[in-house]
Amino acid sequence: MAATGRHEPAARDLLPRYPQPFSVISEHWQDQLHVHDNTGDDLFSFGPVYDENMFKLIHKHLELDTHDRFAYVGASKGSYAAKIKEKFCLLQPIVEIYPGTILYEETPNQRRMIPFKVDQVGAEQYFRELSEGLTEGKEPPFDKIILHGAFEYFSSPKTTFAHIMRTLTKHGKLLILHRPAPMSTLPFFTEANKRFVEEDSNDPYLKILRSLQSQRVDVKWDIEVLPIVMPKVKWLAMLNKKFPPQMEIISNFEILTGVRELTEGMLKYQGEMVEFFDRLMFIAVSLPYGTGGYPSIQRHGSSETKPYPGLVDLKYSLEITPDIQKHIRDIQNNKKFKQNSIF
Repeated sequence: MAATGRHEPAARDLLPRYPQPFSVISEHWQDQLHVHDNTGDDLFSFGPVYDENMFKLIHKHLELDTHDRFAYVGASKGSYAAKIKEKFCLLQPIVEIYPGTILYEETPNQRRMIPFKVDQVGAEQYFRELSEGLTEGKEPPFDKIILHGAFEYFSSPKTTFAHIMRTLTKHGKLLILHRPAPMSTLPFFTEANKRFVEEDSNDPYLKILRSLQSQRVDVKWDIEVLPIVMPKVKWLAMLNKKFPPQMEIISNFEILTGVRELTEGMLKYQGEMVEFFDRLMFIAVSLPYGTGGYPSIQRHGSSETKPYPGLVDLKYSLEITPDIQKHIRDIQNNKKFKQNSIF
Protein backbone atom coordinates (compact mmCIF):
# COMPACT_ATOMS: atom_id res chain seq x y z
CA MET A 1 0.00 0.00 0.00
CA ALA A 2 1.32 3.42 -0.84
CA ALA A 3 2.10 5.84 1.95
CA THR A 4 -0.35 8.69 2.29
CA GLY A 5 1.72 10.94 4.61
CA ARG A 6 -0.85 10.61 7.49
CA HIS A 7 0.08 9.29 10.97
CA GLU A 8 -1.92 7.75 13.77
CA PRO A 9 -2.88 10.23 16.56
CA ALA A 10 -1.05 9.95 19.88
CA ALA A 11 -2.99 8.68 22.92
CA ARG A 12 -2.94 12.10 24.61
CA ASP A 13 -4.63 13.61 21.55
CA LEU A 14 -7.59 11.31 22.07
CA LEU A 15 -8.31 12.72 25.58
CA PRO A 16 -11.22 15.19 25.66
CA ARG A 17 -10.09 18.80 25.98
CA TYR A 18 -13.49 20.11 27.03
CA PRO A 19 -14.68 19.60 29.67
CA GLN A 20 -11.44 19.15 31.57
CA PRO A 21 -10.95 16.05 33.75
CA PHE A 22 -12.52 16.29 37.22
CA SER A 23 -9.23 16.74 39.07
CA VAL A 24 -8.31 19.67 36.84
CA ILE A 25 -11.76 21.20 37.27
CA SER A 26 -11.37 20.95 41.06
CA GLU A 27 -7.93 22.61 41.05
CA HIS A 28 -9.13 25.32 38.66
CA TRP A 29 -12.09 26.05 40.97
CA GLN A 30 -9.90 26.12 44.06
CA ASP A 31 -7.59 28.70 42.51
CA GLN A 32 -10.59 31.01 42.25
CA LEU A 33 -12.11 30.12 45.64
CA HIS A 34 -13.59 33.18 47.35
CA VAL A 35 -15.52 32.89 50.60
CA HIS A 36 -17.85 35.88 50.74
CA ASP A 37 -18.60 37.50 54.07
CA ASN A 38 -22.35 38.10 54.10
CA THR A 39 -22.78 37.97 57.86
CA GLY A 40 -22.04 41.64 58.72
CA ASP A 41 -21.38 42.44 62.37
CA ASP A 42 -22.31 38.89 63.37
CA LEU A 43 -19.18 37.44 61.75
CA PHE A 44 -17.21 37.15 65.01
CA SER A 45 -19.91 35.22 66.85
CA PHE A 46 -20.45 31.48 67.21
CA GLY A 47 -24.22 31.99 67.05
CA PRO A 48 -27.19 32.21 69.47
CA VAL A 49 -26.97 28.57 70.62
CA TYR A 50 -23.36 29.07 71.69
CA ASP A 51 -24.10 32.42 73.33
CA GLU A 52 -26.98 31.08 75.44
CA ASN A 53 -24.79 28.27 76.76
CA MET A 54 -21.98 30.73 77.41
CA PHE A 55 -24.29 32.94 79.51
CA LYS A 56 -25.46 29.94 81.55
CA LEU A 57 -21.88 28.95 82.28
CA ILE A 58 -20.90 32.50 83.22
CA HIS A 59 -23.81 32.56 85.67
CA LYS A 60 -22.78 29.14 87.02
CA HIS A 61 -19.11 29.97 87.59
CA LEU A 62 -19.16 33.74 88.18
CA GLU A 63 -22.62 34.39 89.67
CA LEU A 64 -22.80 37.81 88.08
CA ASP A 65 -25.48 40.04 89.65
CA THR A 66 -27.12 43.15 88.22
CA HIS A 67 -25.49 45.47 90.78
CA ASP A 68 -21.94 44.11 90.36
CA ARG A 69 -19.13 46.38 89.15
CA PHE A 70 -17.80 44.38 86.23
CA ALA A 71 -14.65 44.41 84.06
CA TYR A 72 -14.16 42.44 80.84
CA VAL A 73 -10.67 41.69 79.49
CA GLY A 74 -10.60 40.26 75.97
CA ALA A 75 -9.91 40.89 72.31
CA SER A 76 -12.23 43.18 70.36
CA LYS A 77 -12.97 40.32 67.90
CA GLY A 78 -15.81 38.34 69.42
CA SER A 79 -16.00 40.49 72.57
CA TYR A 80 -18.76 39.50 75.03
CA ALA A 81 -18.69 42.78 76.96
CA ALA A 82 -21.82 44.35 75.43
CA LYS A 83 -23.69 41.02 75.35
CA ILE A 84 -22.99 40.37 79.04
CA LYS A 85 -24.14 43.85 80.00
CA GLU A 86 -27.44 43.33 78.17
CA LYS A 87 -28.02 39.72 79.23
CA PHE A 88 -27.35 40.25 82.94
CA CYS A 89 -28.96 43.72 83.03
CA LEU A 90 -25.91 45.27 84.68
CA LEU A 91 -26.74 48.59 86.31
CA GLN A 92 -23.15 49.80 86.70
CA PRO A 93 -21.07 50.87 83.67
CA ILE A 94 -18.76 48.05 82.62
CA VAL A 95 -15.04 48.50 82.00
CA GLU A 96 -13.73 46.82 78.82
CA ILE A 97 -9.95 46.33 78.76
CA TYR A 98 -7.80 45.32 75.81
CA PRO A 99 -5.62 42.35 76.89
CA GLY A 100 -2.34 43.45 75.30
CA THR A 101 -0.36 43.59 72.08
CA ILE A 102 1.26 40.83 70.05
CA LEU A 103 2.90 41.82 66.76
CA TYR A 104 3.04 39.27 63.96
CA GLU A 105 5.67 39.24 61.21
CA GLU A 106 5.67 36.98 58.16
CA THR A 107 8.67 34.80 57.40
CA PRO A 108 10.56 35.59 54.15
CA ASN A 109 8.63 32.92 52.25
CA GLN A 110 5.33 34.33 53.65
CA ARG A 111 4.35 30.84 54.77
CA ARG A 112 4.37 31.40 58.58
CA MET A 113 3.70 34.15 61.11
CA ILE A 114 6.18 34.81 63.93
CA PRO A 115 4.64 36.43 67.07
CA PHE A 116 6.43 39.13 69.10
CA LYS A 117 4.86 39.95 72.45
CA VAL A 118 4.95 43.58 73.65
CA ASP A 119 5.50 43.56 77.41
CA GLN A 120 3.61 45.54 80.02
CA VAL A 121 0.85 47.01 77.87
CA GLY A 122 -2.92 46.67 77.84
CA ALA A 123 -4.36 44.76 80.80
CA GLU A 124 -0.98 44.34 82.53
CA GLN A 125 -0.36 48.08 82.61
CA TYR A 126 -3.97 48.89 83.51
CA PHE A 127 -4.19 46.58 86.54
CA ARG A 128 -0.68 47.46 87.72
CA GLU A 129 -1.48 51.18 87.82
CA LEU A 130 -4.91 50.55 89.34
CA SER A 131 -3.50 48.26 92.03
CA GLU A 132 -0.69 50.64 92.95
CA GLY A 133 -3.20 53.46 93.26
CA LEU A 134 -5.27 51.64 95.90
CA THR A 135 -4.25 53.22 99.18
CA GLU A 136 -5.11 51.65 102.52
CA GLY A 137 -8.81 51.95 103.27
CA LYS A 138 -9.76 52.62 99.63
CA GLU A 139 -12.40 50.23 98.29
CA PRO A 140 -11.39 48.04 95.31
CA PRO A 141 -13.22 49.04 92.11
CA PHE A 142 -14.53 45.65 90.87
CA ASP A 143 -16.82 42.89 92.10
CA LYS A 144 -16.41 40.54 89.12
CA ILE A 145 -13.82 40.27 86.32
CA ILE A 146 -13.66 38.05 83.22
CA LEU A 147 -10.43 37.26 81.34
CA HIS A 148 -11.42 35.85 77.94
CA GLY A 149 -8.47 34.46 75.98
CA ALA A 150 -6.15 37.01 77.61
CA PHE A 151 -3.51 34.91 79.37
CA GLU A 152 -1.19 34.61 76.35
CA TYR A 153 -0.75 38.41 76.37
CA PHE A 154 0.72 38.46 79.91
CA SER A 155 4.50 38.61 80.17
CA SER A 156 4.44 38.34 84.01
CA PRO A 157 1.37 36.25 84.91
CA LYS A 158 2.06 35.96 88.66
CA THR A 159 2.52 39.71 89.08
CA THR A 160 -0.48 40.49 86.87
CA PHE A 161 -2.76 38.12 88.79
CA ALA A 162 -1.60 39.69 92.06
CA HIS A 163 -2.58 43.13 90.74
CA ILE A 164 -5.92 41.84 89.45
CA MET A 165 -6.86 40.24 92.77
CA ARG A 166 -6.07 43.50 94.58
CA THR A 167 -8.69 45.27 92.46
CA LEU A 168 -11.41 42.81 93.56
CA THR A 169 -13.61 43.32 96.60
CA LYS A 170 -13.42 40.89 99.52
CA HIS A 171 -16.12 38.61 98.09
CA GLY A 172 -15.31 39.36 94.44
CA LYS A 173 -14.48 36.76 91.82
CA LEU A 174 -12.31 36.39 88.72
CA LEU A 175 -13.33 34.07 85.85
CA ILE A 176 -10.74 32.99 83.27
CA LEU A 177 -11.90 31.49 79.95
CA HIS A 178 -9.17 29.57 78.15
CA ARG A 179 -9.19 27.24 75.11
CA PRO A 180 -6.36 24.66 75.50
CA ALA A 181 -5.07 23.61 72.08
CA PRO A 182 -4.71 19.89 72.93
CA MET A 183 -8.39 19.78 73.94
CA SER A 184 -9.74 21.83 71.01
CA THR A 185 -12.57 20.26 68.98
CA LEU A 186 -13.10 23.14 66.54
CA PRO A 187 -12.85 22.09 62.84
CA PHE A 188 -9.51 23.73 62.07
CA PHE A 189 -7.37 22.54 59.19
CA THR A 190 -4.30 20.38 59.80
CA GLU A 191 -1.64 23.11 59.73
CA ALA A 192 -3.60 25.30 62.15
CA ASN A 193 -4.01 22.47 64.65
CA LYS A 194 -0.31 21.72 64.36
CA ARG A 195 0.68 25.34 64.98
CA PHE A 196 -1.69 25.68 67.95
CA VAL A 197 -0.26 22.59 69.61
CA GLU A 198 3.28 23.91 69.01
CA GLU A 199 2.40 27.21 70.66
CA ASP A 200 0.64 25.34 73.48
CA SER A 201 3.46 22.82 74.01
CA ASN A 202 4.40 24.30 77.39
CA ASP A 203 0.90 23.68 78.77
CA PRO A 204 -0.14 27.29 79.43
CA TYR A 205 -3.26 26.12 81.25
CA LEU A 206 -0.96 24.61 83.89
CA LYS A 207 0.92 27.92 84.00
CA ILE A 208 -2.39 29.66 84.68
CA LEU A 209 -3.19 27.36 87.61
CA ARG A 210 0.32 27.54 89.06
CA SER A 211 0.45 31.32 88.73
CA LEU A 212 -2.86 31.59 90.57
CA GLN A 213 -1.91 29.12 93.29
CA SER A 214 1.27 31.11 93.95
CA GLN A 215 -1.01 33.99 95.02
CA ARG A 216 -2.71 31.76 97.64
CA VAL A 217 -6.20 32.24 96.23
CA ASP A 218 -9.07 29.78 95.95
CA VAL A 219 -9.14 28.22 92.47
CA LYS A 220 -11.78 25.97 90.90
CA TRP A 221 -11.74 24.88 87.27
CA ASP A 222 -13.86 22.81 84.90
CA ILE A 223 -13.80 21.79 81.24
CA GLU A 224 -17.10 22.87 79.67
CA VAL A 225 -18.47 21.86 76.25
CA LEU A 226 -20.45 24.43 74.24
CA PRO A 227 -22.42 23.43 71.11
CA ILE A 228 -22.08 25.45 67.90
CA VAL A 229 -24.54 25.53 64.99
CA MET A 230 -23.75 27.82 62.05
CA PRO A 231 -23.70 27.98 58.23
CA LYS A 232 -20.67 26.33 56.69
CA VAL A 233 -19.79 29.46 54.71
CA LYS A 234 -19.75 31.50 57.93
CA TRP A 235 -17.14 29.23 59.53
CA LEU A 236 -14.94 29.53 56.45
CA ALA A 237 -15.39 33.32 56.46
CA MET A 238 -14.38 33.42 60.14
CA LEU A 239 -11.19 31.52 59.37
CA ASN A 240 -10.45 33.92 56.51
CA LYS A 241 -10.77 36.83 58.97
CA LYS A 242 -8.45 35.05 61.45
CA PHE A 243 -11.09 34.26 64.03
CA PRO A 244 -11.00 32.87 66.70
CA PRO A 245 -8.15 35.21 67.77
CA GLN A 246 -5.68 32.30 68.04
CA MET A 247 -5.79 32.24 64.21
CA GLU A 248 -3.62 35.37 64.20
CA ILE A 249 -0.51 33.18 64.17
CA ILE A 250 -1.61 31.63 60.84
CA SER A 251 -0.37 33.29 57.63
CA ASN A 252 -2.65 34.16 54.70
CA PHE A 253 -1.04 31.44 52.60
CA GLU A 254 -1.73 28.84 55.30
CA ILE A 255 -5.33 29.99 55.53
CA LEU A 256 -5.80 29.71 51.75
CA THR A 257 -4.47 26.16 51.64
CA GLY A 258 -6.30 25.29 54.87
CA VAL A 259 -9.69 26.42 53.56
CA ARG A 260 -9.01 24.34 50.43
CA GLU A 261 -8.32 21.35 52.68
CA LEU A 262 -11.61 21.81 54.56
CA THR A 263 -13.74 22.30 51.47
CA GLU A 264 -12.20 19.23 49.83
CA GLY A 265 -12.24 17.26 53.08
CA MET A 266 -14.45 17.27 56.15
CA LEU A 267 -16.78 20.04 54.91
CA LYS A 268 -17.10 18.84 51.32
CA TYR A 269 -20.23 16.70 51.58
CA GLN A 270 -22.03 18.42 54.44
CA GLY A 271 -25.14 20.56 54.01
CA GLU A 272 -25.45 24.30 54.43
CA MET A 273 -25.24 24.07 58.24
CA VAL A 274 -22.52 22.49 60.35
CA GLU A 275 -22.60 21.44 64.00
CA PHE A 276 -19.58 21.03 66.24
CA PHE A 277 -18.43 21.71 69.80
CA ASP A 278 -16.07 24.06 71.59
CA ARG A 279 -14.22 23.02 74.75
CA LEU A 280 -13.22 25.77 77.17
CA MET A 281 -11.61 25.86 80.59
CA PHE A 282 -13.62 27.89 83.12
CA ILE A 283 -11.30 28.87 85.97
CA ALA A 284 -13.04 30.59 88.89
CA VAL A 285 -10.77 32.50 91.30
CA SER A 286 -11.66 34.17 94.60
CA LEU A 287 -9.87 35.45 97.65
CA PRO A 288 -9.64 32.90 100.50
CA TYR A 289 -12.47 33.20 103.00
CA GLY A 290 -10.46 31.92 105.92
CA THR A 291 -8.46 28.97 107.21
CA GLY A 292 -10.88 27.57 109.79
CA GLY A 293 -11.15 24.28 107.95
CA TYR A 294 -14.85 23.81 108.77
CA PRO A 295 -17.00 21.93 106.27
CA SER A 296 -19.88 23.98 104.91
CA ILE A 297 -22.96 23.85 102.75
CA GLN A 298 -22.22 25.75 99.55
CA ARG A 299 -24.04 27.14 96.57
CA HIS A 300 -22.42 25.97 93.36
CA GLY A 301 -19.46 28.21 92.70
CA SER A 302 -19.47 30.05 96.04
CA SER A 303 -18.22 29.36 99.56
CA GLU A 304 -20.11 29.75 102.82
CA THR A 305 -18.29 32.04 105.26
CA LYS A 306 -19.88 30.65 108.43
CA PRO A 307 -18.71 27.38 109.99
CA TYR A 308 -20.84 24.28 109.99
CA PRO A 309 -23.51 24.77 112.73
CA GLY A 310 -23.00 21.33 114.27
CA LEU A 311 -19.48 22.27 115.42
CA VAL A 312 -20.32 25.33 117.53
CA ASP A 313 -22.67 26.20 120.38
CA LEU A 314 -25.80 27.89 119.10
CA LYS A 315 -28.13 30.09 121.15
CA TYR A 316 -31.77 30.20 120.16
CA SER A 317 -34.28 32.81 121.25
CA LEU A 318 -38.06 33.05 120.84
CA GLU A 319 -40.16 36.13 121.32
CA ILE A 320 -42.87 35.56 123.98
CA THR A 321 -46.24 36.81 122.77
CA PRO A 322 -49.27 37.24 125.08
CA ASP A 323 -50.71 33.91 123.88
CA ILE A 324 -47.48 32.10 124.71
CA GLN A 325 -47.19 33.95 128.03
CA LYS A 326 -50.54 32.47 129.10
CA HIS A 327 -49.31 28.92 128.56
CA ILE A 328 -46.07 29.65 130.40
CA ARG A 329 -48.04 30.83 133.46
CA ASP A 330 -50.15 27.67 133.34
CA ILE A 331 -47.02 25.50 133.22
CA GLN A 332 -45.44 27.39 136.10
CA ASN A 333 -48.61 27.07 138.23
CA ASN A 334 -48.85 23.34 137.55
CA LYS A 335 -45.22 22.89 138.51
CA LYS A 336 -45.72 24.71 141.83
CA PHE A 337 -48.87 22.66 142.56
CA LYS A 338 -47.01 19.37 142.04
CA GLN A 339 -44.16 20.47 144.30
CA ASN A 340 -46.61 21.41 147.08
CA SER A 341 -48.42 18.09 146.73
CA ILE A 342 -45.22 16.11 147.22
CA PHE A 343 -44.24 17.89 150.40
